[in-house]
Amino acid sequence: MLQQVELYSALGKAEQNNLFIKLQEVYEKLPKTTCTGCATCCNWGSPPAFFIEYLNMYKHIRDNQKAEWPNIIKKSAEYFYLELVDRQQKCPFLNEDNQCSIYHVRPFSCRSYGLLSKEDFETGNRGLQQLAKKFKEEYDLVIPQEIIDYELPWCDKVVSDAGKFIEKSTLAGYVAQIGTLDCYFFSQDLVDQEGTLLPYPVHLANTILGSGARARKMKIMKQYTEGNRELLDSIMDKALSFHF
Repeated sequence: MLQQVELYSALGKAEQNNLFIKLQEVYEKLPKTTCTGCATCCNWGSPPAFFIEYLNMYKHIRDNQKAEWPNIIKKSAEYFYLELVDRQQKCPFLNEDNQCSIYHVRPFSCRSYGLLSKEDFETGNRGLQQLAKKFKEEYDLVIPQEIIDYELPWCDKVVSDAGKFIEKSTLAGYVAQIGTLDCYFFSQDLVDQEGTLLPYPVHLANTILGSGARARKMKIMKQYTEGNRELLDSIMDKALSFHF
């Protein structure tokens, strides 16, 4: 997405156009929820977020979580490189207490999880079967079958203060409203194609890692499956010098 110098320009534009306020207004349309805190959804991986949501998260981490910068950078970079080859990867923002470390700025996809009925809930086809075939044919890289097959389950542990599920069309309308905010930074076509919808750690990796480091992703994945972390650790050492 954007490099850091462009990111700060985007942050300024978001502030000038009250986009963070508008984002919060969409969030507040959702009912308040509670759950058992099992973190099943967080262990599945890091859900997608719009670019405006990433800006909101970035600003929060920059201003409130300086002591956690090294840990956030390390976990996010590892997730960026290894999410398709390491089943142990989970959302980098899940802390040791099984709680979300950025709960107040979590994306809409997290906030709305558990609000659809079982009939309406679907994770969609992640396309990993096709991707696994491509990786094997072109890079001789094997994505573990466990990762290919794993699906986020419907959750019956979320309790809404509305006392009922949300209609799928209503939720889709809220998503569209957030997508509209991304059009301040990107073309309508890109937003419509979900090109700005990425997991938080991938957004962050696009900010903190140089283009050369990102281009080595396939090589790092391949090395990791062979038990070699040398290149990954080298890039991680450089990434840790990043300042929000």
